[in-house]
Amino acid sequence: MSMLLMLFLALGALATILFVAGYVRGTRIALASYADDTVEVDDSGDVKTYWWSIALAVAGAALAIGLAGVHPLFIYAGPLMVLVTAAGIGLAFFLENDAKARP
Repeated sequence: MSMLLMLFLALGALATILFVAGYVRGTRIALASYADDTVEVDDSGDVKTYWWSIALAVAGAALAIGLAGVHPLFIYAGPLMVLVTAAGIGLAFFLENDAKARP
């Protein structure tokens, strides 16, 4: 087993654990606040707030696809971006501001 494969397996395991833990936490909070009528969601400003991260993700994906044919090392950029995305989504569940119902 190569060192690169072991590194990706370890990163994949960490990203999976973080994603599942965050997803479970988010599900518990959502179920706890389901009957709460005082919770209001305003997502009207999401595009205005996060446009730069959306553009960065699209540019990064295009760059990874484009550079995959330039050098064999860039073939690992796509899977690495997937792992970082999964870990980021799991982390987002822990960083949300409105987490009143902590299980």
